[in-house]
Amino acid sequence: MPKNQKGFTLVELLVVIAIIGILAGVVLIAINPAQLLMKARDSQRLQDMDALNKAIGLALADNEILLSDTDGCGTCTSITGAQTVEGANGWIKFTIPNGKIGLNKYLPMLPIDPTNTDPYFYTYASDAQNYELNAVLESVDNATKMSTDGGNAAGVFELGTLLSLQ
Repeated sequence: MPKNQKGFTLVELLVVIAIIGILAGVVLIAINPAQLLMKARDSQRLQDMDALNKAIGLALADNEILLSDTDGCGTCTSITGAQTVEGANGWIKFTIPNGKIGLNKYLPMLPIDPTNTDPYFYTYASDAQNYELNAVLESVDNATKMSTDGGNAAGVFELGTLLSLQ
């Protein structure tokens, strides 16, 4: 065999492949794609809760809706209720006064949780004077948001006018 052949030996190729594999594993561990997905879903949850809170607040200020008592409501969750903004039919319950259009003025439809499976879904409660919106966040990085939101449940993100309804 001629001694001036150019190329890589099998051992050299295996060493390079092993190094690339180790580096890829380290990068995957450092990036933690599962945690990134959890954070992305939590970000969507926080945006949805904020949009709902603002829409309900504006609708109340404009007298577009009247809060309804939801005690015993079995469909006041995004997992069991509809996305419609028509008051009695959506997962957020309210009454629309005559001549008003309700939440439709502020939201085209009610959002649902990105996974919308137990325990990750939105809930709504009202005593006809105040309301509360709830969502459970997945990422451990958001645990403090749930425990410091001013509500009565440390494992739930709560938003609204009275955070002790649920």
